[in-house]
This record gives sequence, C-alpha cells and structure tokens, in this order.
Amino acid sequence: MNRIIRHIAVVCCAATLTIYSTSCNHMLDVKPTDQVDGEDIFKSLSTVNRAVLGVYAGWEPEHALRIGSVMADECRIGLKNAGVNGSAQNLFRWAFAGGDAEIAAPWTNAYQVISRANRILAGIDRVPVTDVAAEQQKQQLRAELLAIRAFEHFELYRSFSYAGVYQPDAPAVPYVTSADINNKPSRPAAADFFRQLQSDLEVAIAISGNRITDDVTRMNTSAIYALRARVALYTGNWAVAAENATLAIGKLSLAGREEFPAIWSDKSNAEVIFKLKRTNLSTLRPGDVWKNASIGIVYFAPSQKLLKAYDADNDIRYSTYFDQDPALAADGQLADVVRKYAGEEGAENRNDVKVFRVSEMYLIRAEANMHLGKLPEAAADLHAIDHARIKDYEAPPLTDAAQLLRAILLERFRELPFEGHRYYDLKRLGLPIQRDEVDLQQGDTQTDLLPSSLYYYLPIPQSEILSNPNIKPNNKGW
Repeated sequence: MNRIIRHIAVVCCAATLTIYSTSCNHMLDVKPTDQVDGEDIFKSLSTVNRAVLGVYAGWEPEHALRIGSVMADECRIGLKNAGVNGSAQNLFRWAFAGGDAEIAAPWTNAYQVISRANRILAGIDRVPVTDVAAEQQKQQLRAELLAIRAFEHFELYRSFSYAGVYQPDAPAVPYVTSADINNKPSRPAAADFFRQLQSDLEVAIAISGNRITDDVTRMNTSAIYALRARVALYTGNWAVAAENATLAIGKLSLAGREEFPAIWSDKSNAEVIFKLKRTNLSTLRPGDVWKNASIGIVYFAPSQKLLKAYDADNDIRYSTYFDQDPALAADGQLADVVRKYAGEEGAENRNDVKVFRVSEMYLIRAEANMHLGKLPEAAADLHAIDHARIKDYEAPPLTDAAQLLRAILLERFRELPFEGHRYYDLKRLGLPIQRDEVDLQQGDTQTDLLPSSLYYYLPIPQSEILSNPNIKPNNKGW
C-alpha cells in the first residue's frame, strides 16, 4: 500500500489534487475542469465540496461487482472472452495470481479513494466558515468522507481478509487514517479493524444528525445505516444488523413490479438508498464488466443456474436483469446477456451503480432476525420482496430456521445478482462455490470450489507484498 500511496502522492496530491466542478445535487454534470493547488482546496467550502465530488468520481465499486459474480456461480464465461480480447478469465477459472489486474485493481482503487479522503479530512478544519449553516455543511462533508473511508476499507476486508467466516483475531487489511505517504501499515486483527471502522461510522452519524443530505448520489445518513447493517451482517452482530437495516429503510419502500425496471434504466430512484453516478466521462462503467460494447464481445453471460432460479413468466426481475440477443448467437456467442447495466444507445454499459437498495436491507434484517429466533419477522421480510417482484405470489410456510436461511440465500441470489454479493455471501458463511456443469467452460470439470481450496481466497497483490514488508500473506499462502 505504501507503493500505492506514493503513486497517488506523485500523480494526484503532492502538488495538485484533481477536482470536479459540479452542483451539489447533480453529479451527472461532473466534468473534469482543472487542477487546484492542494492548499487552495481548503480556502472555501465550495472548493472542498468539489474535491469531495472528485473522491466520488474516482470510486469504482465495479471491481467488487466483478469479483462477487465472476468468482461465484452467477456467470458463464463468454465464448470469445479469450486472449487479448478477454477479461477476468483467470478469476472465473479459479487460476489467478497476485499479479493479475483483476486482483490489483480493487486494492489500488480502494486505497486511492481512501488516500484522497484522508487528505481532505486532514485539512478540512482549516476551511473558514462564517455562520452556522456553513459549519453544518462542513460537517456534512466530513461525515461523507468518513463514511466513504469506512466503506472502502470494508470492501478491502471482504476481498482480502485472512479468513472468510469472521474471526476476531484473524488478520484483516490495513486501516489507513493518515495521509502520510511513507506509512507502511501492517494488518490489524479483524476485531481491531472493525473497531476503527465502527468509530468512523459512529462519528459520521454523530456529526451528521439530521443535517446530512438526502441526495442518493452521496453518502447520506440512510446509506451510513445501510453500511452499518452490512458490516454487522458480516460480523454476526445480529441485533445491530436488524436495527440498522430498519433505520436504513426508514420511510422507503420496495418498488412494485411496474416501477422496478425503471430503477435499472435510471429513470427511477425507487428503493435506492445510495448510488454512484456514471457518465460518459466515467472510465469504468458497470456494464463494462459483462460486455465490451466497442467490439461486441460478451465477457460474461448469466449462468444457467441463475436463470433457472426464477419464475421466468411471473418474476419481473427475470426480464429486467436478463435478455436474449439472437445476433450474438449468430456471431458464435452465448445469446443470454446481462441486461442489468446495458445502458442505452449512445451510452452502452452506462448505468448508475446501485450501492445500497431497500431490498438488501430487508434481506439483512431477515437473516438477522432468523439468527435472533424471530422467525415470523424474518419470513415476513422475505415474502415482502417476492410479493413486490412476482405476479400472484403465494407465500410458502417458512417456520424452520435452517429452511429460512436457505430461502434467504436463494432470495439474495435472485434479488442481488451482479451487484457484488454472491461470492462474498458464500465466503462469509463458509460455503462452497457450486456451479452447474452446463456453466463450465469447455474442457473444465471442476464444479465446486471448497473453502479449504487455495483459490477460494483472493491474494493481496504481489506488488504490495513486495513494497511493504509489514504486509503478510493469508493462511493460504497469499
């Protein structure tokens, strides 16, 4: 990470910090305009706000979307995803190494975002304010940056932690709160890591109060509660998970069948708690994970296992998430395509990245309540999603805890594909990855990847291990 921070300092921060000019509420209009001297950033709230928008603009959750799906059983590899025209081939084949781009990219991007947030946080107290409203705006920006820092550290933990199932004494990843470019941090124990993360979130909530923006394109108060709920789910803190999921939902509701497709064409923010805007200036768009639009190559198609999990005739998610393209079949490719981030003509692959949705909070609360022994409440949340998605849905009885957990995992599989959850769900529960034979690449026979396997875990990038002697590999030798 020292190597990464040095790179950031040289390219972005030593003399200049790239910032983006936009209105506070319309990040679609983000445009790169100039570079402002680092000290000039702290001369006004306006320039600090623009710098914070620059942090948002450089944030790329698409890396987690790719890992969460490609490592698991949501995808089939495209028939022309090979050689120089390929993407994430080794990730799908469970044959990756620490030098692969798909391994290095999430690590690099997360610590870039963290470093930029830390640099602004280090100087934000110097920003002059003249009245109470200005002070509140400054505190709002501080809360957003702390929440972003916590989110990115959690993403790093999900991918690169020492263990899958939460273990308090297992090494996590460095939690960086300093802008010192010479820092060579070690890996704290998971319990210490989460104490730092929770501290950031507690401060963000405390200083934001009811003042933080409701803009779904910024880390608003509901998004902070959503992150706390997700973190609690991964650490087995069930009461906290249920409480914060409820707080994140607030007065929001699940989208109905009529409105649900509009979420994914960005014509509606129904049930969206927080999303990251994508524009034609975005260097990475979520649809890029699944298809190279410029040359027409499908990198990954939806797996047959995933497609078979739906009632195709009655579940609105099926026609919203997937499509068939006869032209691809005629070109010797798989006809099934991921429609979720298809974009539109002139802006293929460009859709906003939905980071937190109400339905995920329902699923978190259901799983937490199941563990708390509140089985009727857990079943009610689960059925609420299916009632909102499936025509003429008839709720089956769910009265057994083990049965409920299986139903919750199935519902997460159907509700959240290509949103960066599946691999991490299996990993946090210590479950094997199991693909159907029809979804294997030609010549492959391995359908299952067990938690005891080397390739069940992602390695810390090799360049980071070489540059920071305090970074130690995990228990699988990564």
